[in-house]
Amino acid sequence: RHHEPLPKRTPYDIPVLVFLVAGAIGIFVAPDHRAALGVYRAFLLEPIAIFYLATAVIRSASDIKPILVAGAVSASVFSLIVVVTFARVLIGGDLIAGSAPGVFGINPNAVALYLEPIAGVALGFVLFANSRTSRWMASAVLGFALPALVCTLSRGALLAGAVLAVVAVVSVRDLRLRLGLLGAALVGALALSQVPFVAARLAHQFDPQHSTFVLRLVIWSVTVRMLRDHPLFGAGIGGYQTVMANYRTRALHPEPYAHNIFLTTWSEVGLIGLAAFAVIFFGLLWRAWRSAGSATELYRPLLWGIFAAWVVFVIHGLVDSPYWKNDLSLEFWILAALEVLAISAVRRSRPAPQSRSA
Repeated sequence: RHHEPLPKRTPYDIPVLVFLVAGAIGIFVAPDHRAALGVYRAFLLEPIAIFYLATAVIRSASDIKPILVAGAVSASVFSLIVVVTFARVLIGGDLIAGSAPGVFGINPNAVALYLEPIAGVALGFVLFANSRTSRWMASAVLGFALPALVCTLSRGALLAGAVLAVVAVVSVRDLRLRLGLLGAALVGALALSQVPFVAARLAHQFDPQHSTFVLRLVIWSVTVRMLRDHPLFGAGIGGYQTVMANYRTRALHPEPYAHNIFLTTWSEVGLIGLAAFAVIFFGLLWRAWRSAGSATELYRPLLWGIFAAWVVFVIHGLVDSPYWKNDLSLEFWILAALEVLAISAVRRSRPAPQSRSA
């Protein structure tokens, strides 16, 4: 409407185009074309459109800050609701061992998948922000998000949190801060393991009849068998449950996804779509890590935090499917847009190399 310039080129334009084309093919491959079209619109078209819209209209740190504040407030409010819901069930004596209550009908594991990247970004500001106000705000977000993550009883979230703690300890340069983080992580892990409902949840992990890892091994093996028969196009978008009916054993309940980000993506958009997604994701992961060290001011904590978000994404993604949900896909592409914008700002701030005189 205002005749603004089109979005600038990004390093991901070609793989994004391939990802979209693979998704479009997945609509025709899917058993239910109408449902697949809805998933394609909600999980691919709209989030990627938001990505390009953000890279077009956001131009400075002053544009980014309101987005971060809005994300911090909304995540904190949502986390508080998660904690209050869990507390009511716990106090009422209705908590089922090893199972967390849902909030707004959302699966607790999906809640964890949503909050983990936000906690990663908040941790970046706690560790690396120059502003005391930013550090306190980020600490408040963590103060809400971490208890909420515990209340989801997600073992994938606990695994991702442990890996993130290691990444944080390795990343900081100050020895005292590193030792403090290490001590806090060890004390936190020990204290968490003594919480009765968390201990009960972890105890199931070592019981072969209830272990989520054993169950996932079965799901993965059956999924791989299906993908061997449909290697190029997979099951089509939204077609996993239908196609898997021919492979699933009686003991295996119908699952919406393969509980692994790479197997799920392969099933949804085929082998070419998986390759495009891998190029996008690992490109984001590598560029965030490489650029965080040279960034300053707002962009250093932001880029490190986005790198942390990608770390928890891939770690939890080994046992679940963090992209394939409407809010999770939108969160993914918003973080991708913020990374692209931050790296662009860092490059503009670098002094131009001086030419040598003859």
